[in-house]
Amino acid sequence: MKRIHLVFVWLAALFMGTTAARAHPQDFEQWTNINAHVSLTESKSFQVYLETQPRLGNDWQRSATVQNQAALVCNFNKTLGVYAGYAWTPSFYDSHYHRDYRDEQRIWQQVLYRHELFGIKWQHRLRQEQRMIMRTDDVSNRTRYMLKGSYGLSDAGDFGLTGYDEFMVTLNDVKGGPWDGYDRNRIFFGPYWIKGSGRYEVGYLGEHLKRFGSDERWAHVLAINAIFNF
Repeated sequence: MKRIHLVFVWLAALFMGTTAARAHPQDFEQWTNINAHVSLTESKSFQVYLETQPRLGNDWQRSATVQNQAALVCNFNKTLGVYAGYAWTPSFYDSHYHRDYRDEQRIWQQVLYRHELFGIKWQHRLRQEQRMIMRTDDVSNRTRYMLKGSYGLSDAGDFGLTGYDEFMVTLNDVKGGPWDGYDRNRIFFGPYWIKGSGRYEVGYLGEHLKRFGSDERWAHVLAINAIFNF
């Protein structure tokens, strides 16, 4: 019974978020996220993190961006790890769906903390990014915080439900680029499966954003995630 109650709580939170989207321009998108932690030591104290994330937008009609990232990871224990990484994240159109290629490179730092509470496995991810965006006059600094929960529905824990909320804030004004303040918020909900060294998630992701300036947009996304740990 407790598991059923938890499902209804997550669905209610998702409904509240999507209801708020109706006042803004909307898009239907598809994101595929493939990432892996590759261990450099048997204890997994040191790893390399690799990620690629192609995205389709404009109602699935064309490529929106390809997010490519890599990082060095130091895991102090099973609950706490720190990352230092680089990303190349070009975008191919603006918030009005006009063709507008923007090359973007990032340096980023991250702290990831894991724990279990109320039968849910939690992840807290705090990331700081230094964004170097084409046609801007300075480095844009952004802070991101994500809270993710996973609740097993099988005795083996290899199947269940997962969801997260991620909030992003830009810390400084950049001419021709992001303004300081609220940047975007993402919510995700769906089932997960674990098989071997892979975890697979498929679900709905809603993203409300103010990309540059006051333009607002809500994306309804079919998100497919494949997560590996070697």
